[in-house]
Amino acid sequence: MDVIEVASQRRRQLVDVTSFVQEAVAASGIEEGLCQVAVPHTTAAVLLNENADPAVGEDILAALAAMLPHVAWRHSEGNSDAHFLSSLVGHSVAIPITEGEMALGRWQAVYLLELDGPRRRELWITCVGG
Repeated sequence: MDVIEVASQRRRQLVDVTSFVQEAVAASGIEEGLCQVAVPHTTAAVLLNENADPAVGEDILAALAAMLPHVAWRHSEGNSDAHFLSSLVGHSVAIPITEGEMALGRWQAVYLLELDGPRRRELWITCVGG
């Protein structure tokens, strides 16, 4: 497993980590297999989405904010909304590896979704051959 550290700059932010993940895939030497990208944090998530138009990321953040329910949060740290949203999005993605590279769609990129920043986050990257 490779561990990379990513710094977020804002409370909620999408951070493109595609190049870091591809470096880990290349270093693994695996030509055909699977790459799992996971975040071991309860107020962050990992997702695949479009990388061509930055407005898509802004729209994702706006839609997530709009989804927040009006709940009397009981968690004392004040970040229950981040826990809720990370549960909806998920802590990991699995990406096929083909010819030593991630098999992403034409417009896809890998993102760390920061929901309670700014912080330093770890991403765990595991590549297995198949």
